[in-house]
Amino acid sequence: MKGDGPLAAFARALRELRERAGGTVDAVVTRGASRTAVYAALSGTRLPSVQTLDLIVDAWVGGTAAERGWWRERRRAAEEAIAEESRLMGVAAPRRTPEEADFAEELRALWDECGSPATEAVARHCEVSARTLDSYLDGRTFPTPERLDQILIGLASVAGANKEADGPAVRGIPRTERLREALFRARAARKEERARVRELATALPGGQSGPAADAPPSFAGFGPVPGILPGRRFDDRGALVRAGVHRQLMASIAGSERLGAESVVLDDEHAGDEDHGDVIVYTGEGGAGDQQLTRGNAALATSASTRAPVRVVRRTTGTSGARAYRYDGLYTVEDYWSEQGLGARRVWRFCLVRRVSAEQGIANLSQIDDVERAGVVGGTRSPLSIQRVVRSTAIANLVKQIHDFTCQVCGVRLQLRAGRAYAEAAHIRSLGRPHGGADAIGNLLCLCPNCHVLMDTGMLVINDDLTVVSRADSTVLGVLREIPEHRIDREALAYHRTLHGAPEDGTAR
Repeated sequence: MKGDGPLAAFARALRELRERAGGTVDAVVTRGASRTAVYAALSGTRLPSVQTLDLIVDAWVGGTAAERGWWRERRRAAEEAIAEESRLMGVAAPRRTPEEADFAEELRALWDECGSPATEAVARHCEVSARTLDSYLDGRTFPTPERLDQILIGLASVAGANKEADGPAVRGIPRTERLREALFRARAARKEERARVRELATALPGGQSGPAADAPPSFAGFGPVPGILPGRRFDDRGALVRAGVHRQLMASIAGSERLGAESVVLDDEHAGDEDHGDVIVYTGEGGAGDQQLTRGNAALATSASTRAPVRVVRRTTGTSGARAYRYDGLYTVEDYWSEQGLGARRVWRFCLVRRVSAEQGIANLSQIDDVERAGVVGGTRSPLSIQRVVRSTAIANLVKQIHDFTCQVCGVRLQLRAGRAYAEAAHIRSLGRPHGGADAIGNLLCLCPNCHVLMDTGMLVINDDLTVVSRADSTVLGVLREIPEHRIDREALAYHRTLHGAPEDGTAR
């Protein structure tokens, strides 16, 4: 729950009501409310529907008509305040035509005539969810004619089973016909409203130029873009967006923290990048202060774990000397770390390596038009050689045998068939560039696969006193097991903490 806006204030008021009344969520659920809807209202995820709010007031304070009315009015004020906040922030708030409002009133009137049943009860008798029914009753959305028929079936079933309700109110022709007519008018008004908005957008300077202008990019996702080979040039960022190669007009990283990065743009103005052609050391995004592992930076970190391909676009010069862009194929995020950058601020760095030509959708790299295979650094060619680090299998096996294949962090020992066990040897300080860690026993840990992944991604860090800290919630998980035969290199631990943005004083929390 963010800030202390109207949504948060309303949720706090509900929690205070629950505390004063000693109410429980189960008491509301037994009256027919959705458990998810009640928790969402208490946490401030969203406003409760009027139906859910009435059930909350009834369950906790035996709500009278006056109490229901008071809470409904408070909910209405919160809803209006949220809409005003959205307007001031430039977020489009849902708009309702008068015809849509009329339909919502007609549906609510029919609902009340049927005894105001819980949406959960009606949903059990039709093919419409309780959450969708709440949105119809609140006027946030309106149904199709087919869904309206489903709703009437559900209401008729509930009304027929409820002795206190008037079943004929549902089956009666006048009410249902008025409801269908109101729905027809609402749908027609919405169609006219959308057409009017499109006309206004077209008439405004710089507005839509035709049907293709409001169409989504032809591609948005991971991997190669259908029909576009490496070497393809684009006049500007807008052309990249329209082609689906890079769907951000301003940001250099496109993607999400959860799924990973789809594409990145290398620009001369992006200070700190090292472009060697097949290998790129890319500096993350951030303001004037220390960079954080969020947004685009977090997306690239996720890509390092998933190994999903990332499209790389380089800035180049067009035929008229203007700025242009060139799609240069797919890369893999091999590694990432934090270091001190320009101006003594901490930055995140990502090592991207070109994927093999077969994955690019071309026969060989010679088909790439005018791609600098060796890369360009400072305006001159920079030959690149990649040195593979030879790891000692004997040392890794020794560490696992010393600890009897038991994880030094969580104590898990994965038992296999025939008395065998499984564990992984993890380097604290990586061996490859730019880390330069030693392939020595003090730089190795015996870990289970889960702890190995968490360690490599910086979600587990180890202090100098060997306390293990979870970066997810800053809790101390325990103490790393160390024995005389296997002493841990404290300098390697300090490097790992610094690499992943933890405090450098040896006391990460």
